[in-house]
Amino acid sequence: MNASQTVLEISLSENTNHILEDLKKLSTCSGEPMAAVYADNLLREMHLLRDKYIDNPITEVVIALHDALYFQNRWIDYTANQYLQAYNLLSSLALQETINNSSVEEAILALENYGFNTLPFGVQLDLNQVDSEAEE
Repeated sequence: MNASQTVLEISLSENTNHILEDLKKLSTCSGEPMAAVYADNLLREMHLLRDKYIDNPITEVVIALHDALYFQNRWIDYTANQYLQAYNLLSSLALQETINNSSVEEAILALENYGFNTLPFGVQLDLNQVDSEAEE
């Protein structure tokens, strides 16, 4: 490992640690006015991670969580337990030596199982309308 790779890994680790700290803080003050400060910090750190490390597998999981929190300010609706579950998931993922596609998929599915809507921007299809247009 060369020096530039080491610096990138340390920087990624620091950014991930900031995300984990904010998730932990959100788990302690969810539903309180102070949660807005931690949610803002968390979303900013998530953007920073995406901008700097788009090719890193942990980024995909973080962005899935970001979408669940950011869409329509849904971070307000999630509970302390959900934030704690997300914290535990991301911290265990960050400790893995290598993160493969299977780990990423499992982590995103775990977020869904915890109640986070990781695909909030989806389009709702009205199948009745599609059927009636096809008949015409």
